Amino acid sequence: MEKLRIGIIGAGKHFKKNIFPIIKNNDSFKIVSIMKHHKREFNKYTFVSEKDFFKKKMDFLYISSPNTSHEKYILKGLNSNCHIICEKPFLTKKKKLKKIIDLSRKKKKLIFEAFMYMHHPLFKQIEKIIRSKKYGKLKYIIANWKHPHLDKNYSQYKKDQGAGFWYDGASYLISFDNYFFVSKKKMTYFKLKKEVDLRGNIQFNSNKINRFYFWGEGQFYKNDIELFFEKATIFVEQFFAKRNEDKIKIKIYKNFKLQEKKIPNKNQFKEMFTDIFKHYKSTKYQNYHRKRILDQIKYLI
Repeated sequence: MEKLRIGIIGAGKHFKKNIFPIIKNNDSFKIVSIMKHHKREFNKYTFVSEKDFFKKKMDFLYISSPNTSHEKYILKGLNSNCHIICEKPFLTKKKKLKKIIDLSRKKKKLIFEAFMYMHHPLFKQIEKIIRSKKYGKLKYIIANWKHPHLDKNYSQYKKDQGAGFWYDGASYLISFDNYFFVSKKKMTYFKLKKEVDLRGNIQFNSNKINRFYFWGEGQFYKNDIELFFEKATIFVEQFFAKRNEDKIKIKIYKNFKLQEKKIPNKNQFKEMFTDIFKHYKSTKYQNYHRKRILDQIKYLI
């Protein structure tokens, strides 16, 4: 089977560390071009200008460029008949959202916002626990995406690029909430902002279930989720992060006893690309991800 041709916009640290190794060794995709980047770290591949980049024949476009450029490249990609895989946030403004949705539907192309943690077996296990009601009704949730100050040159401090930790961290928490609670929910939030959004909290409420989410920089590191059911409490560390250990622990506190369930680890980036390749032509799959993007932007922007 001929490999799908993928072009890369934004060959930065995240791409180099997490995405490039997956695509390079993938039986389904091959990189045909990388838009000109200031570091020549991928010597095997052709670096081209933006003008020449979109002359290439590509099936997919992977976008990991500064946030404010996403809209431009998504539209250019769709007009070049590419399926789109875009790092979060998909957009920072709503102005051209309808145009993007309509164009993707007209051209029968996938638009996909990359939340890799959702493709890990750990996420699927938590989903199974929530939906099965094994431990009774879900009462409330507390989740954290917090870390200490980063180097001042880190991209998320750059206002001119549409950065900030609302898009970097809160987007994970909103994506989780939207996956399980999509209708008639009330949202309140707080942001501490200087040049960019630094830290804050979000509270959602629907179906008598409160969800409390804490995000941002300048805090002690916490990347976890705790789910409180009628009959048990579930706790997972580093829930939204890439995991390196062989087995991942889900802690279950029930009847005054602590239990641990171990989940096999897998590379969530590889799992995501496998899922995309398997379903990208499906109208149902495309419609599902259009709706996910609409739901995300409703609460993010």
